[in-house]
Amino acid sequence: MPVYIDPPLWPAHGTHFSHLVSDSSYEELHAFAHRLGVPRRAFDRDHYDVRGSLYDAAVAAGARPVEGRELTRVLLRSGLRVPARARPERIGRVLRRRWDGRFPGLPRIGAELVERWGEPHRHYHGRSHLLAVLEALEELVAGAGLDREQHDALLLGAWFHDAVYAGRPGQDERDSAELARERLTAAGLAPDVVAEVQRLVLLTLDHAAAPGDLPGALLLDADLAVLGSAPDAYAAYAAAVRREYAHVPDADFAAGRLRVLEGLWRRQPVYRTPAAQRRWGARAARNLEGEIEQLRTAAGRGSPADVEVLTITAVCLRDDDGALLTVRKRGTDRFMLVGGKLDPGESPAEAAVRETAEEVGLVLDPGQLRLLGEFEAPAANEAATWVRSTVFTAPLTGRPEARAEIEELRWQPLDDVSPAALPADLAPLLREHVIPALLGSPGARAARPRRGGAGGAGSR
Repeated sequence: MPVYIDPPLWPAHGTHFSHLVSDSSYEELHAFAHRLGVPRRAFDRDHYDVRGSLYDAAVAAGARPVEGRELTRVLLRSGLRVPARARPERIGRVLRRRWDGRFPGLPRIGAELVERWGEPHRHYHGRSHLLAVLEALEELVAGAGLDREQHDALLLGAWFHDAVYAGRPGQDERDSAELARERLTAAGLAPDVVAEVQRLVLLTLDHAAAPGDLPGALLLDADLAVLGSAPDAYAAYAAAVRREYAHVPDADFAAGRLRVLEGLWRRQPVYRTPAAQRRWGARAARNLEGEIEQLRTAAGRGSPADVEVLTITAVCLRDDDGALLTVRKRGTDRFMLVGGKLDPGESPAEAAVRETAEEVGLVLDPGQLRLLGEFEAPAANEAATWVRSTVFTAPLTGRPEARAEIEELRWQPLDDVSPAALPADLAPLLREHVIPALLGSPGARAARPRRGGAGGAGSR
């Protein structure tokens, strides 16, 4: 696959530089740079800085010449680009360029804001967060129909929304709004623009935007885009928030964090704009459910007092290799255990037998059920709802098949699986309680017989 080079237009060290990238692998890029005589120290995370004197030689050696914007698109398509927010040493410069490009007449305000966002006590609410909010707004604003003045006010709201950050919820937002008023008024911005920036900053105090408040919804959604991160990025975000509150005892922090997360989780959908919900909604709900469940489990607490709790039953059916049968209902995207709600007058065991027959066509006798435990967790498919489930184990009495509302069956291997390796689309009850209970039960990791032949009870 080819490598690409843009024109030598970037001044530094008394000369001009090009950027050299690959569209397939860093190994290919390193090999090409070595043949060209470019030292490894010229590699900057996802590209080489190449002196302009080597541009013609690079093209002659096979590098494809492209303009700077196309080179960026190549990196994005390849998946090799390291975003600016992952480059702590460069984020300040990136932010300054963004500010100067949008507000060239206000350089002193931009310099002050970049300095504020870089304060050493900020672990999450720092420059990386600001850049992530600005990038999220770029995605959301496209096609939103804002005029130039509305767009400017929205961007200024993003820049100022945590400009004052001392770990004082409520007061920090008010102080940030006051800082915006002082600086923007002194710079001569129109009073209605200044007032709009203040209003937007203050919305982040309780993250509540009125219906029809598009700028407010856009800012709040961009501020919460991190909730829809990949699991590793979300874990890093949660850890950074904890570091900012390192002075708060664990129990107090967990209680406060739970209040915030449960408030966000109850407000389904998580995001106010359709564009944000499409991009980040499903993953945000899963991340919230996971952290809420971890915090509540660590604190020895069950479901929140003010949410609906459904009483259900579920059955763990495992094949000869120990893999666990999971099912996905029609119109949903989560995999869960066979089971469901109890009919009036049913015991959990009776409901488990009935649900197993209805959903996967297997006949069980109540005497075959063994109680695994009773667990509580956020519901997989009902917003702002928890489930309280009696979970049984039972032998696999035949070959299961999807029936009734079940659209898909999937076997989940449990051999030496860690929580981080589990699929993200498992229901919280299954991920946080049932699988750990199965793995912790006597004989859970014992060797099992080889799976039976095709079509037998052990067949998938």
